[in-house]
Amino acid sequence: MRALIARYPDFYMGSPEFVEMQETLEPEVLELWTAQGGLMDQLCVNTATWGLQYWERTLGIPVEQGKDLEYRRSRIRSKLRGSGVTTVALIESVAESFSNGDVAVTEFPQAYRLEIKFVGTIGIPPNLEDLTASLREILPAHLAWDYVMVYNTWDMTARHTWDELRQRSWDDVKGVAWT
Repeated sequence: MRALIARYPDFYMGSPEFVEMQETLEPEVLELWTAQGGLMDQLCVNTATWGLQYWERTLGIPVEQGKDLEYRRSRIRSKLRGSGVTTVALIESVAESFSNGDVAVTEFPQAYRLEIKFVGTIGIPPNLEDLTASLREILPAHLAWDYVMVYNTWDMTARHTWDELRQRSWDDVKGVAWT
């Protein structure tokens, strides 16, 4: 209690009717303040939870309630970034929203082809299928693209001991960033 009533001058404390009214209203007002904070969170893609469905419907993305929140947010961010003229910067921005790392795009205009290299992540980035779907939406139909993934090589693992490496599979070794 006392959160709301503390906002009023002390002389109101002498009124039992006022104190009782504040004690009755306080749980409801606190619940409204909490709901308002939760509602404000839904207006930003990065903090939205239950409001993601409204973002998805507005952008024409299928609503998949069972999917991870970050997965759904990355699809929404990609769709928001993917509007307008298709440029290399736009393609990089869309790809980065799915890979959670830097992306370098190289154009080959004579071949009508792009190369999308994931330079900020090691291995296959998550949501590659959704990235492909997003690229199909924003790229002109005559352009093809290839993904280039970065993997560790045996030379990159040279500073680690064999005991460290043999505890992992080669798939783990080639697809994990080494420090």
